[in-house]
Amino acid sequence: MDNIEVTGTNGERLLFDGATVAKFRHNGLQEAARNPVSTYRDLRVTHRPGRRGKPDTYEVLLAMSSFMSLTIDASQKPQLDALAEALERSKA
Repeated sequence: MDNIEVTGTNGERLLFDGATVAKFRHNGLQEAARNPVSTYRDLRVTHRPGRRGKPDTYEVLLAMSSFMSLTIDASQKPQLDALAEALERSKA
């Protein structure tokens, strides 16, 4: 299985490797959390429309054994959809 990487607007990112989901801060220099896929509970995505010339963003909240949050722009939505699909498959 390929890795799925979702990059946030502030340099944070989520990395799915098939067995775990990890959150990295500071442009990938510091691992903040790593959770086994078996602890996946829920993924919530909230669309935030852009205002005053700013692009649309999405607020992501991933509930596993710990909570991981991330803000992404529209260009990262396909990677987020792939991550959600992979996590749902692992839950079944």
